[in-house]
Amino acid sequence: MTDTGPGRSPRPADTAPPPPRSLPPRFPLLLAALLLTSAMSMLDQSIVATAGPSLTGDLGALDLYSWTFTAYMLTFSVAMPVYGKLGDLFGRRAVYLTAIVLFLAGSVACGAAGSMGQLIVFRALQGLGGGGLQVSAFSVLGDLMPPRQRAKYQGWFAGVMVIANLAGPLAGGFLTDQLGWRWIFLINVPLGLLAMAGIRILLPTTARKAARPRIDHAGTALLTGVIVCLVLVTDLAGRYGWGHPAVWSLAAGAVALGAVWVRHERRAAEPIVPLGLFGDRTFTICVVVAFAVSFAFFGCVNFVPLLFQTVEGVSATRTGLLFLPAMIGMAVATVVAGQVIGKTGRYKWFPVASTALATGAAGLMSLTSADTGTATFSLLLAVMGIGVGLSSQVTTLVAQSTAPRAHIGVSTSTVGLARNLGVAFGATVFGSLLNARLAGEAARLLPSDVADQVVGGSLEPRKIDTLDPQTASAVADVYSSALSTVFLSAVPVLLIGLVLALLLKDVRLEARGPGGSGGHGGPEVSDGASAGGAGAGGATGTDAPEGPARA
Repeated sequence: MTDTGPGRSPRPADTAPPPPRSLPPRFPLLLAALLLTSAMSMLDQSIVATAGPSLTGDLGALDLYSWTFTAYMLTFSVAMPVYGKLGDLFGRRAVYLTAIVLFLAGSVACGAAGSMGQLIVFRALQGLGGGGLQVSAFSVLGDLMPPRQRAKYQGWFAGVMVIANLAGPLAGGFLTDQLGWRWIFLINVPLGLLAMAGIRILLPTTARKAARPRIDHAGTALLTGVIVCLVLVTDLAGRYGWGHPAVWSLAAGAVALGAVWVRHERRAAEPIVPLGLFGDRTFTICVVVAFAVSFAFFGCVNFVPLLFQTVEGVSATRTGLLFLPAMIGMAVATVVAGQVIGKTGRYKWFPVASTALATGAAGLMSLTSADTGTATFSLLLAVMGIGVGLSSQVTTLVAQSTAPRAHIGVSTSTVGLARNLGVAFGATVFGSLLNARLAGEAARLLPSDVADQVVGGSLEPRKIDTLDPQTASAVADVYSSALSTVFLSAVPVLLIGLVLALLLKDVRLEARGPGGSGGHGGPEVSDGASAGGAGAGGATGTDAPEGPARA
């Protein structure tokens, strides 16, 4: 028996992990292509915002404008699990290139759209590609690297995604002013072609399974139906409230389709999401923590601009600047977490610190009032951003490491989908809480005409300046009280995430091997059990080695 160090189980000499596998030739160029596709997919979630007035002025149909966001997010979410599974079955490169082609086709079509209806359809096509870009980039890292090395590079991806979210509105405004709104989509073409060339030339092919893979068409259709229902529930609930019949019908449809999907997946030969993955406690915790952190963080920060502009009287431009510390903190924390995990192999305390910091920041934000200064809010946002950054990609990394190598893509897409749904539900649920509290406080503290404007959402920040000082102060108190309720509501969600994070095993990721428990890349468990476990991988009998060959 070989000595593997304190706190780690001994490993027989004849099953020692293989030596580290060398990265493909010109890997820095391949990494640049992966980062570019990831940035494009995230940029298109935010770049449209500042082009709204020009876009609707040209195409009309202002009432349909919000669907340009919903359509992209809907198909983006649907595509994630599909691309994850297809990449596992058919190899990463062909699936990745297909996603880029769809994304570029959608971008060109959006740039040529002649009506709002056309733009919505083409945004949906663009989202089908965008979801694949995001999943494929992280899955490629899982294929090529052992977990510790992967941690370093996933931090870079998270930093690029934060920068893309920050730069989106700025880039959209610049392109719209200088070249016209169509160029916010057409700019993707040269960038996408460059990334496609890099991936086509530099990304190694992967070994195919001997038998012809069987695609889970029924499972894919059922899961698509569940995701569509869930996303539309959040969209319609945000517009019409949770009591609307359409919301309840869609929610019932999601539950019914979900039950049928689970039953089907238990019997499918190649399930789109192997339910056996959830038999591993670590994988399940990672999925739930990813959902909880996204739910709470984005549910909160979506309404902070409202606080800055209505309570503090801050301009829109300065509001964006006050968010910078949070975004920078998130990016730095993600990179630092990746570097530390890469050196030590230990990951447990990052999700713990993440949820603890975010819980503390949300709790303190709930105690603020109309007299709290913008500097204090910006500092609390920075603390929350650091907290989120400490776990944003750690959950993906650990989920990949618990899954057999044949399910690297599926494990990546499952965590990504949980994160996306957390964002959607957080914004809608907290929006409903905000509206309910605004209605109650406005009726209690404001004159009826002003209260109606607050509840109806027509009291813009510039109108508050025209009110008498006493009424303006009461309006600030109403918004401050309602937003405090939103922040307080995030605390129990984050506490659930904290408790689950504490249940993670304190283990060390392997420094060698290709990653995934099927490739000696899973965590080393002190009790000697496999990190993936028999139940973690589903049908492990089909896990054929598919390590990268030299291009």
